[in-house]
Parts: sequence; structure tokens; C-alpha cells
Amino acid sequence: MTPYRARHLPLALAMLLAAGPAGAADAPVACLPGGGGHLQLEISGDFAAVVDWGNAGTACDGGPRPGGDALRLVFSREADELMVLVGITGLERGGTGDGLLANVTIVRQGMGRFYGTLGAHACVIDVTANLPEPGIENGYRVSGRGRCAAGIEAIGRTGEIRVSPFEFTGLAFWPVQDEQGP
Repeated sequence: MTPYRARHLPLALAMLLAAGPAGAADAPVACLPGGGGHLQLEISGDFAAVVDWGNAGTACDGGPRPGGDALRLVFSREADELMVLVGITGLERGGTGDGLLANVTIVRQGMGRFYGTLGAHACVIDVTANLPEPGIENGYRVSGRGRCAAGIEAIGRTGEIRVSPFEFTGLAFWPVQDEQGP
């Protein structure tokens, strides 16, 4: 990892954590208002966890990266003190695809521990659905499955974790202006 990335990746993740998921602060946490949101994976290595998060109690949010070259999906569950970020390259509004390169980052919230693939070369995602979510302007229900061929390195210290093949359904916002440019 370059010194620049070592210094700035945690800062970028901290800014994302501070932004939090979209929605009202008093509303019960649910990934998708109509149900069906989920994230399933297992983590081993520096720490172990079984992530089997259903819709209720799971916060999810996402949208295209600046420049539109990838989609970011974020899943978190306060009770588990974990956040999982998946960056999928080459995915456009409403698009699907197999073998899309992906970056996976896992944050142990409250502990200052970050793990990341440090590029979109170690994991691949098959996006099986990317459909408008009724009642949510510019909201899309994105579903798929992924796998990582290599370990996910600790950022800023030694160590790594591995993740099992995983499945997800989350919410992404595809604002029209992101596709049209300035």
C-alpha cells in the first residue's frame, strides 16, 4: 500500500461513516422500505464473524462513485459494530453483469480497524438485479453475489481477514445528474 493510501483511506472511510445512511434519524432502521435487503458472509482471520443480516436493523445505502466508474454499496448494523463497503466497477443504472471487478472494505466500528482489498482486482461480483425501488426517487434495488480470491489486508497495521462467498441486496441511488455531467 502506498503511503498516500495508508494516510487517506481511513480519512475517506471516516467521512463516509459520518455521513451515515440516508433517511430520517427517528425511523426504525431497515435496509429497504419494502423488505428484502440483506447481507450474508463469513469473516475469518484477525477476527471471526458470521454476518447474516436481514432487512430489519440493517442500514444500507449506495450510489455511483464520483466520475461514475463504480457503484458503492454500504451495509452496516449497529448491534454488530461492523460496516461492509462493496465497490463494483463497470456497473451502470439498471445494469447487471457477471464477473465485475470489486473492492471490499470492512470496518470494525468503534475500534478504528479497517480492512480493504486496496483495489478492484481481488474480488468479483455477479450483479443479478438492479431495478427501480418503488416509492424511492432514483432508488434502485441492487442484488448479487461476490467472492474474493485473496485475503483482505488490514490498513495501517499488519494482519488480514478472509471473507466467504457472499450475497447481498441493497439500495443504491442513481441521480440523473450523475449521468448527464455538468
